[in-house]
Amino acid sequence: MASFEETNPCDIPLETVVGALRAFFPDIREGDVSFIYHGTYNVFEVRGDYIFRFPDSSLLNEDGHELIQYEHEILQTLGPHISLEIPQYEYLSEDPELPFVGYRKIPGVSLSTCFDRTTKKIRGQMAEKLGGFLSELHSPEVYEAYMDKWPTDFTGDAFKEYWESYYSLMQERVYPELDPDQRAWVTRLFSDYLEDEDNFAFEPRVVHGDFDISNIIVDPDSYQVQGIIDFEETRFWDPAADLLFFNEGDDFIDLILEGYTQPPGPNLEGRMRFLYNRVPLIYVSTGIELDYREMVEAGFSMLEARMSLLTWGL
Repeated sequence: MASFEETNPCDIPLETVVGALRAFFPDIREGDVSFIYHGTYNVFEVRGDYIFRFPDSSLLNEDGHELIQYEHEILQTLGPHISLEIPQYEYLSEDPELPFVGYRKIPGVSLSTCFDRTTKKIRGQMAEKLGGFLSELHSPEVYEAYMDKWPTDFTGDAFKEYWESYYSLMQERVYPELDPDQRAWVTRLFSDYLEDEDNFAFEPRVVHGDFDISNIIVDPDSYQVQGIIDFEETRFWDPAADLLFFNEGDDFIDLILEGYTQPPGPNLEGRMRFLYNRVPLIYVSTGIELDYREMVEAGFSMLEARMSLLTWGL
């Protein structure tokens, strides 16, 4: 099933994109630009060699410009510590009213387009690479490099306070749209998580923040991992957030963990399952905030799927 981002239409006119790209490619034409998907960014492939990202129309402003600048600095910070290829921005817009960025495309295709065609052996090879990538990303060295640029006072107590506040927001914004079974499920999800102090005893690390098979680039023939993309959500966080491959099966997660060398912290699976199961609420809440009903409905479809896998006997 296609994700919401894959079916979400572009919300910036193609002529605007082409006009902006002429600053770097004077002879570019509309036929040189192909729309790929629309999440936080409208993403385009340009002449088969470059990826350009224009923020969602709600971020075509100083906020979007700051988001791009932050991700650019993140990628520069991570580069010396990461073995797999990651984007390195070559083109950055200086216009805060039309921010965008471009980089040379990492050769390959998204793993989301071919995961179902991979064999057990190939999945083991991929998982080994991904476990190694996460070991590098979650390492003390990356932690220190990040802290040098963005000093952060992050503790388990602060993390718990964040989720308590988030839960209050869900009760205020999302609960009015939930039916009784959905409301009971979400209440149980948060109450079980917040009541277990082990969930806040992990060592925070720099995380990708949106690490799923859509952001893993593989060779289309061998399925070997080529690189990792989309680091706009990178931050200090619970490292469990980068291990949420439940859609691909517990076996795949176990294979990744076999190659993962960082200490996982207490109750890793419980932390992972909470972070995985709360994802639908991101879509519902953001869709309500932006008055984007298609996003709300995508969130509800996702919520029903999560509920069918985890019911607690409700």
